[in-house]
Amino acid sequence: MGMVLAAAAANLAGGPWWAGWAEVVQGRPIRIVVPVPPGVSSIDLAARAVARVMQETLNAPVLVENQPGGGGILAAEAVLRTPPDGHTLFLGGVGSLVDVFLAAGRQPLDPLRDLVPVGRVTRDHWLVAAAPSLGAASVAELVALARQRPGELTYASFGVGSPFHVAAVRFCRGVGIEATHVPYRDSYMGDLLAGRISFVVQSSAPVQPHVAAGRLRGLAVLSATRLPGLPEVPTIAETGHSDLDYNSGVVLYAPGGTLAGAVSRLNAALNEALRVSALRARFAELGLEATEGSPADAERFVRWNMAANEDARAAILAERNVGTPEGRPR
Repeated sequence: MGMVLAAAAANLAGGPWWAGWAEVVQGRPIRIVVPVPPGVSSIDLAARAVARVMQETLNAPVLVENQPGGGGILAAEAVLRTPPDGHTLFLGGVGSLVDVFLAAGRQPLDPLRDLVPVGRVTRDHWLVAAAPSLGAASVAELVALARQRPGELTYASFGVGSPFHVAAVRFCRGVGIEATHVPYRDSYMGDLLAGRISFVVQSSAPVQPHVAAGRLRGLAVLSATRLPGLPEVPTIAETGHSDLDYNSGVVLYAPGGTLAGAVSRLNAALNEALRVSALRARFAELGLEATEGSPADAERFVRWNMAANEDARAAILAERNVGTPEGRPR
């Protein structure tokens, strides 16, 4: 322990990069709170992969805590209630969460004030996947079915305004169909596999194994290129909808007010983890790409993501008769 403290003191003396390192106490557990159930989203799977490596870098336990519900509100509020000391973090996409708070009548969330981006973690690849019992083997067949039965087809998400809801609304509007949203607090995978849910627009990690095994049908990848693990699934552009690429990913956040030195230390630990070959291999298995970068890079991504999906989120808010208050972050 004496050697560890001596090393920490030496680093503190070395320059501003380590200023505030005392805020991240070596050996004290760090919690990464995620807004989804275990194992059913790339958010949870990425968090667990990163936590295993970051705890070695930080020499402290890094624990993943699942707090699903409310489209991400429960998890975000749990983090916002904690001291800004770098020991409780949020991992997820926050652009849509702004509108989830509005739709629920909560105090508006500013993801660049109430939360501080530590670093972007992944670039996700998204799939449109359907239950085989639906009888749609392509996007064209899904569109035809939906137009024959307007509003009867269903899609699932983890809550109104969640990233999964936003992605599905964007897809439905883009291909010109109506479908009914079914929000879940816990996993919807069982209902999807059983055909009680028609389709999902979902990050690829949890659905890719089911598509590969034939338990689900992959209709399109919302990326510019096909996934190596699912080479038979066409890109959304190959289905005739070139404007529906969905560039998404998750970001690690600390509560607003966390000292810059603690954010820098966490960012360095995150980037070191993202360079580990075993973690990158695990991400590749999940259809994810590791995205090293600075807190400023993550902030730019959050701003871009909010702007790119503004129309879909506005449509969700309009359906719930929720206005846009002054001061909403853009």
